Amino acid sequence: MTRTDDPELSLHLHLETLIALHGARRVVLAALGALMAPRARRPLAKTFAELDDHMRRDIGLPPRGHSPPMPHWSHFGW
Repeated sequence: MTRTDDPELSLHLHLETLIALHGARRVVLAALGALMAPRARRPLAKTFAELDDHMRRDIGLPPRGHSPPMPHWSHFGW
């Protein structure tokens, strides 16, 4: 009976099973391909656009700019 509660032993058994099923060359090439593949990253532009000017200044970004002028009728409280 084989103990599989040891993570290192469990990984070794999984690798042996993969090599037995697919061959050493395919396993190594798949592992190298997974290491060399570019990783997906979160789009940061959307989160930076949502920051107010104070937070943007704190992390070194330029301010978004002035807010658009208020329409003339807003001065009357409508």
